[in-house]
Order: sequence, then structure tokens, then C-alpha cells
Amino acid sequence: MKIGIHFGHWGSFYDQLGARACLKLAKEAGADVFEFFPTEEIFSLEKEKIKDLRKYIEDLDITPTFTFGYPAGWDMSGDDETLRDKAIEHLKRAIEGMSLLGAADIGGIVYSNWPADYSHHIIEPDEKKRRIENCINSLRKVMKTAEDNQVTVNLEIVNRFEHFLMNTAAEGIEVCKAVGSPNCKLLLDCFHMNIEEDDIPETIRRSKGYIGHFHVSEPNRKVPYHTSRIPWKKVGAALREIGYDKSVIVESFYKTGGEQGHNMRMWRDLAEDLSLEGRLALATQGIGYIRDQFGGTEDDF
Repeated sequence: MKIGIHFGHWGSFYDQLGARACLKLAKEAGADVFEFFPTEEIFSLEKEKIKDLRKYIEDLDITPTFTFGYPAGWDMSGDDETLRDKAIEHLKRAIEGMSLLGAADIGGIVYSNWPADYSHHIIEPDEKKRRIENCINSLRKVMKTAEDNQVTVNLEIVNRFEHFLMNTAAEGIEVCKAVGSPNCKLLLDCFHMNIEEDDIPETIRRSKGYIGHFHVSEPNRKVPYHTSRIPWKKVGAALREIGYDKSVIVESFYKTGGEQGHNMRMWRDLAEDLSLEGRLALATQGIGYIRDQFGGTEDDF
């Protein structure tokens, strides 16, 4: 397994400093992988700029992986066919661009808008069923592009407060089966599993063959550290048991305020020192802790 950090950990520093500086910070923190949003040159398929970014990443010796989201209203699961098609083409273009960069994974709520807006009407079971069918049909249209570019599309399974289509790994597996492509897998996240699943390690074992990406954080969104709330050694052991050898990303959030703080429902700061140096220290702590916990043996617990 490769251990990495999510761009969201850097908060507004990511926007201020840009992807390159934060890639370097991730490497300083001990990350093997940096997860970030596709940059403008990736969406616009500017080959020379992508080539230059690829060289920068290769020189750093860090692996890029991507998270994803859509412009407002573009929804693979929605009832408007035009907006579904826009979402499909948007994801396909990102896949083509990131392939030029040498990246192999993209994930997030790739199947719909995030977060879901529950304020318009009550979501009844028939709507959930219809919109799952929409997202399956839309994902099928993306898969040839994903397969041709050797990119895995990872469907993030999130908690009920953020979306309603897929809240458990079992629901996600059924969608993967229906899509019918080896390049459609799941992004499982301990933050969300802590809310929705009965047993995190057992969920991992039941998801063998379907996990393409993995996120970790404490239930309050801090970097992983020594608590008894999530059995980290057992989580790592379950991943090793199923032969998972891809990325484990620390996805932590600390700062209230701004668009990120609002979307992540951060109503208080979670650390006293959220300077760039403080965030670097937290990232180093979280990456090191997960590397230690996931590298242990079952005898350790």
C-alpha cells in the first residue's frame, strides 16, 4: 500500500500556493501519493503543460491521484438528459487529461452532485431507484474512455447526510456489478463507514475485489492518531488480507470558514496551529501513524 494525503488537508493554502507547492509539501510530510483536483491544463488537454507537470511529479517521486466533482447542476444521476450528458463528457475529459499525466485513479462523488440538496422535496425510494439507474447508465458511457486510458473510476461511498444514492459498500458493489467494467470500483472511507457500516474491517473483507481507493481520518476529521474509535490495526490487516495494494489517503479537515469549511461542515478549528508549518506537522503525524498501523501484524492487536 502507498500512503498519501488529500489536498483538502492544506485548506486555503492549496488555493494560495497551487498544486505544485502542495505536491512538494506532501512529499515533505512523507507521502507516497498526493490526491488533488484535476488542474486546468488537465481539463483543457494542454499536452505541453501536462508533460511539464508530469516531469515535476516524477522528479518529486510522488504518485498523483485525483478527486472529482461537477459544476453546479451537472448530475450523472439527474433526470435532465442534457445535464447528464454534460457530466459524462466532463468526467471523460478529466480521465483523458489525467492519463496524459500518468495518473491511474479518479474518485469521489463521480456519480452525482455533492452534497445532495435535501431541501427541495422528500426523497422517496422510487426516486432513489430511478436515479441509481440513471447513474449506472451514465457510468457505462464513461467506462470505455476509462478502460482505453487505463484509469479506474472509484465511486465514493458517503454517509446519509451527504448523499442518498450509495451509503454502504454493499450498495456500491451492486452498482459496480451493474456497470460491468473492471475500471469501476469503490472508494471506501473510514469517516463514512464509521457512520454507516456495522463493522469496518468486515466491510473491507466483504468488498474484496471492489476497492480501488481508500480514505482515512478520525471520525471528527482529524488525521488518524491513537484512539480506540476506529480499530486502525484491524483496518490495515483487513486491507492486507484482501490483497489491497493501492493508495490509502489521509483525508483530514481542520479549518472553519470559507467554501471548504462550509461544505465539510467545519464549525470550529480542530487544532490551535493551522499555519502551513502546523499543517505540515499534522500531515507528517497522520501519514506516519497510518504507515505504522497498517504495516503491523495481527499479533499487534
